[in-house]
Amino acid sequence: MLNHNAARILETPATIHDVHVPHRFNGPPNSGNGGWCVALLGKHVGAEVEVTLKRPIPLGRDIQVITSGSAATLVDGDVEIASARRAELDLDIPDAISFAEAARARANFTGYKTHPFPNCFVCGTGRRCGEGMCLFTGRLAEGIVASSWVPQAEFADEEGHVPPELVCAALDCPGAWGFIDRYGINGPVVLGRMTYRLDKPIRAEGRYVVMGWALGREGRKLFSGTVVYDAHGSACAAAAATWIQLQ
Repeated sequence: MLNHNAARILETPATIHDVHVPHRFNGPPNSGNGGWCVALLGKHVGAEVEVTLKRPIPLGRDIQVITSGSAATLVDGDVEIASARRAELDLDIPDAISFAEAARARANFTGYKTHPFPNCFVCGTGRRCGEGMCLFTGRLAEGIVASSWVPQAEFADEEGHVPPELVCAALDCPGAWGFIDRYGINGPVVLGRMTYRLDKPIRAEGRYVVMGWALGREGRKLFSGTVVYDAHGSACAAAAATWIQLQ
């Protein structure tokens, strides 16, 4: 059954249309990558959005986005998968590092040794670069990781801009690797909520730096920040996220 928020959206003038997550964009097996799916819904609300993921996102078949005003819901039949609303990101962003420093950090990626989801589109070591993003964020300091990033041209629009789905994918996994480094987390974690802000367009084949860092933990809940910098050290996009450690 739809929850109260989804029912409220349906009671107001709304737009409903089909979307789908191709199998390529998985995170955990048989589920869409959290960041990619956050933007799939959040882009219908705005450039500064809070998205809560409530269930695994189906791959390779139509699901529906319901939008109304400043809110949107992702549903699979009568089941709510995710919800989005306008929100203000409150996040202190660290100083930028150079592209060369970020490229060197890749060598320290913990996922080279052990990875809970090796076929993840964003950070999976089982994906060839080009097939996946190969965004391997390695340690800079305790709880802080970084990687260089050159977005693939195949994803760009006619103006050469990278779509929100790929930007939020880049804002996803690096945060988890930050708290994995800080807390020595064993076993899988999944994205529960992301509040993100898109400040500047990101262009395909440009040189960018992605950084993730731990913000804290409360039991099985873990908190992280992420940012994408351009070659001049300006923040293009940033996010704060809540993750759930699976038992």
